[in-house]
Amino acid sequence: MNTELETNLKVILASPSLHGRFLNTLSYLEYIGFRKIVKSQQAESLTLAILAHANEEGRHALLLKKLALRVGGEALSTYRAETLLCGREAEEYFQALDAEALRVAKSLLLSPAEQLRLVYAYVTWLVEERALQVYGAYMRVAESMGLPTHFSGLLKEEDAHLREVKAQIFSNDPEGEKNRAELQRLEAGLYQKFLDSLNLALTDLEAPRASC
Repeated sequence: MNTELETNLKVILASPSLHGRFLNTLSYLEYIGFRKIVKSQQAESLTLAILAHANEEGRHALLLKKLALRVGGEALSTYRAETLLCGREAEEYFQALDAEALRVAKSLLLSPAEQLRLVYAYVTWLVEERALQVYGAYMRVAESMGLPTHFSGLLKEEDAHLREVKAQIFSNDPEGEKNRAELQRLEAGLYQKFLDSLNLALTDLEAPRASC
């Protein structure tokens, strides 16, 4: 099925420069996820599962960075704005989602430590669901264009994370279904905002854009 993202990906993957910057943006998002896990967890309550998740997010960032360099060259060795494709908007998606999850968690009668665990579960759940869609779309488009697809192992790990945090949410969120529905609606809006910025970047490539 042709989606808005897949339409954009056909344009992106046809250009090594755009393709490399897009992969670098995905790497940057995985790095942000890694950083958020590390910063949000207290050593006293850090579990093996969360530590393994942080490690995998770091590995995903590294894998995607290597792919970005292979496609786009050494100019993409950092995460500077010019090496990303709508990188600021991608980070805003992640940060806004984190803030909304924290707002929902704070409305519950939980201890601060329990709130942090629930925010971690909320954000991981929403981001992993979206990542599965984005990486899946990338693989379909790459395959249709005769390009290599490198994400099969990554997708398996993302799917495993998703199952783990769903179990955490179901057991720790007293408002369950209501909160999940609200957060899914908010995430969809934030994701569409990022897609809109990507659309503008690809339809007006000649215009100077600070972030895209």
